[in-house]
Amino acid sequence: MDWLQILEQYGVPLVVAAAFWWFIQKQNKYIQEELSKELRESFTRLESILIKLIDNSKKAEIKQEGLDKSYKTLVEIIAKLSGNGLKDKFLRMIDE
Repeated sequence: MDWLQILEQYGVPLVVAAAFWWFIQKQNKYIQEELSKELRESFTRLESILIKLIDNSKKAEIKQEGLDKSYKTLVEIIAKLSGNGLKDKFLRMIDE
């Protein structure tokens, strides 16, 4: 059947309704397939970025703890080596 023949037989409103139905079906198919796939890819990409950020944060935290311990050890060594009254000042610095 030709679409003009359908138009003559059923009228413009029915043909327009059928065209809208066809458009909505195509749009739903696009949304369900393409956009869902793109959303999954974006989520996976963001998830991997988040994991890397957490890993880097933990590495930086571990490195900072190591630096703090090294600093405190150096201050303790200097405090023990100095015998001219700086020992108390250095030990107070460590406690802060």
